[in-house]
Amino acid sequence: MMIFINGVKTQIKNDINLEKILKANFSDSYSYAVAVNNEFVPKSKYKNTIIVKGDIIEVVSAHPGG
Repeated sequence: MMIFINGVKTQIKNDINLEKILKANFSDSYSYAVAVNNEFVPKSKYKNTIIVKGDIIEVVSAHPGG
């Protein structure tokens, strides 16, 4: 199914949670804030947030050093 990650069309498997998408696409070395369809998702809910066709995921990571 097709979703968008930071504005880029991305093909993913059906029935996948946000945690798996983040692990596959982003480094664990930085912390980040995540929104799905313009709603902030706290880290405690990544595993229980199921991504569906057409969802828009925005990830903003903090980088040290300004």
